Amino acid sequence: MEKSSFTVNGQASLQNSVKVSSQSALKKFTKKHRDAIIATVILGPMILWWLVLSGFPILFGFLLGFFEWIGIAGSPKFVGIDNYIRFFQDPLYYNALWRSIWMGGLVTVVTLTAGFGAALLMNMPLFGKGVYRSIWYIPAVTSAVATTQIFNILLDTNNGVINNFLKSIGKEPIIWQYSVFWGVFWIVVYSVWKGVGGAALIWLAGLQSVDPTLYEAAEIDGAGRWGKLMNVTLPGLKPIATYIVITSLIGAIQIYEQVLFMTNGGPYGQTEVLVFRIYRDAFWDFNMGMAGASSLVMAVVVFVVTVLYYRWSTNSDRSNTIPLKRGK
Repeated sequence: MEKSSFTVNGQASLQNSVKVSSQSALKKFTKKHRDAIIATVILGPMILWWLVLSGFPILFGFLLGFFEWIGIAGSPKFVGIDNYIRFFQDPLYYNALWRSIWMGGLVTVVTLTAGFGAALLMNMPLFGKGVYRSIWYIPAVTSAVATTQIFNILLDTNNGVINNFLKSIGKEPIIWQYSVFWGVFWIVVYSVWKGVGGAALIWLAGLQSVDPTLYEAAEIDGAGRWGKLMNVTLPGLKPIATYIVITSLIGAIQIYEQVLFMTNGGPYGQTEVLVFRIYRDAFWDFNMGMAGASSLVMAVVVFVVTVLYYRWSTNSDRSNTIPLKRGK
């Protein structure tokens, strides 16, 4: 009886000591890796959210490019790189890619130029500048569906605001939908109008980060407004310019909503860009294989353009920097 009681008490004591030691080890581990645990708790849901909404679809789209699959019928058939070969042989695809690049570049240049001018105005001591800044940013947060419909009302062939004005001054109305030039023109105008507010606010942040003492030194040296702009403002904006050019170019190359709601790729597919072509392949023709291949080509093009611009920007910084000589 005493031996049995001693055994039970010994086992209980051993379990308690193991429990205490495990709790102590857990406390030590938690204390040692406290920052990593906090980061995991904060970032874990975000990473999981990204994997579900973006990571797995990206991987799935990449794999689709190697299959022939009509999504509503049949099963996927592995075809290797046939979809990619077709992409570069079919003018429907490589012309759409070329339009995405040059239209995206045009939108980027105009948006950044107009945004910089707006940022200079925002940086001036104007009355009610908070309201002024908000007005510039309204298009960026307004639904593309609503704003494109406003543009369509303006451009309606029969009763559009612009054509009614042309009729009132004795001019012939313009059939916008049949003109490649006007189709591209209004896509670019809408894209710039939509993006200039965001670009202006980023430029404004860069302008306000330039050291004011540099302007004072330039003024002492006799520099005027143009001299201070070229020798103080623009060099000080170089880091922010790299960021804004890259992000704006990535967004502009992937133009989609403007084409869908304003021209629908017309006339005769002459305003069709690659993202719109991907949308048509996937959801109109159910050609999932070509949609996946085109998506991968688009991703590679965006990556290459980004890397080339970044390397050019960093190389120009190195060439304009005086190297430090190490002491012997």
